[in-house]
Amino acid sequence: MQRILTRQFLDIAGGIIVALNPKGEIILINKKGCSILGYTESKLLGSNWFDFCIPQKHRAEVNATFDKIIRGELAAVEQYENPVLTKSGQERFITWTNSLLTDENGDTIGTLSSGLDITERKQMEESLRETTAHLRAIVNTAVDGIITINESGAIESVNSSVEELFGYTAEELVGRNVTVLMPSPYREEHNSYIANYTRTGKKKIIGIGRETVGQRKDGSTFPLRLSVSEFMIGSHRKFTGIVHDISEQQVLQNQILQSERLAIIGKMAAKVAHEIRNPLSSISLNAEMLQDEISAYDCNDTSEATSLLKSIIREIDRVSALTDEYLQFSRMPVSQPMKANFDELIRDMKESLEGELKQKKIDFIFRPASHPLRVRIDRGQFRRALLNIIRNAIEAMPHGGKIDIRAEQRNEKAILHIQDSGAGIPEEMVDKIFDPFFTTKDFGTGLGLAVTQQVVSEHGGQITCSSKLGSGTTFSIELPSETK
Repeated sequence: MQRILTRQFLDIAGGIIVALNPKGEIILINKKGCSILGYTESKLLGSNWFDFCIPQKHRAEVNATFDKIIRGELAAVEQYENPVLTKSGQERFITWTNSLLTDENGDTIGTLSSGLDITERKQMEESLRETTAHLRAIVNTAVDGIITINESGAIESVNSSVEELFGYTAEELVGRNVTVLMPSPYREEHNSYIANYTRTGKKKIIGIGRETVGQRKDGSTFPLRLSVSEFMIGSHRKFTGIVHDISEQQVLQNQILQSERLAIIGKMAAKVAHEIRNPLSSISLNAEMLQDEISAYDCNDTSEATSLLKSIIREIDRVSALTDEYLQFSRMPVSQPMKANFDELIRDMKESLEGELKQKKIDFIFRPASHPLRVRIDRGQFRRALLNIIRNAIEAMPHGGKIDIRAEQRNEKAILHIQDSGAGIPEEMVDKIFDPFFTTKDFGTGLGLAVTQQVVSEHGGQITCSSKLGSGTTFSIELPSETK
């Protein structure tokens, strides 16, 4: 009766129950074990467990552990996981609870193991790991920064773009309040936003998004677009912030505004120049006629009157030249870009300026890139733009000096650096030098560099200036390069 009850208990068990003798042979196995392995009990009894039921790649390891336990060299492993091989060739993953079988003298006569099939659980865990790795890869390769925080504002995770944007490592940020990424006054306002939303449900940032300012680890700031959403994990509210750097976007917007301002200024300049031109012509003609009249008089001394008239005519000519320059600025022709070689353009310009440069004791140095830089430009317009810079450099060195032009290829950009050894520009004026009508000279219209910037922008490029009093000025022009 006892044997029948024991057998019934083994057969209704929810997992595998298997007993092995010291040789590893199966001396007992229940119905669940037979069902999982796909064999009949008669087929399994007496068979070597390791040779028959363990996949070959795991066989040596599992068998060696069993032998050590039987010899007493290793304590019985109470919890153990390993795959078993079914009749169909499928591997099923089993977690075992093990104990030793001993006789009345305490000698080991085998092992008794109870195993639960955890194959589906393992598959789910593996699928979850793959999904998690997949999501982590997506998050970490996202161009925008992604930050998660809790209700108190503490950072729980950041992606690699956040590290790149702000200059912190993830380890430096996790656990700190997200306000570390904000300058004042945004830092002081942020926590009140979250507290207010949690208390009232009224949205100011969450679910809406806005343009704000971020602060890097080095203290520098940059404009960004922030979008915030919330999610729940159990009863805990979390927030995700997506950060998009809009620095380049703002530069483009400023360029568009600059172009629009230049267009308006150009129209105004054209109208003013047109209105001035006619009376100037009349005044100039009358002055010349008056000069002829004075010359015809038989007077003892007409030198003072003649000198005054010459001064008037000279100033009229100067104003006339200015109106011509305004008209030229306002009617800049549509560019007609063609493939060109930077090196040839600079060498041609050097040759045309050679006499003037020699007279003014200015050395002109050109250092080409390692290979010819090809760009698509309107040669006439671009030559004019470069001449504006070079003439400014010449005027900045009345006692002689050096103009050093260096060309380089950087990624897909062709870059020219034009450096002079002049007196330099005061720091507070550097940001204004491209503004129309702004000039540091006692003469001139202040349109030269505005025209240069306009030409460079129309060619899809950028121009920047760096200068320091006493150390000269450098202009850098960056244009898309032609690869073919």
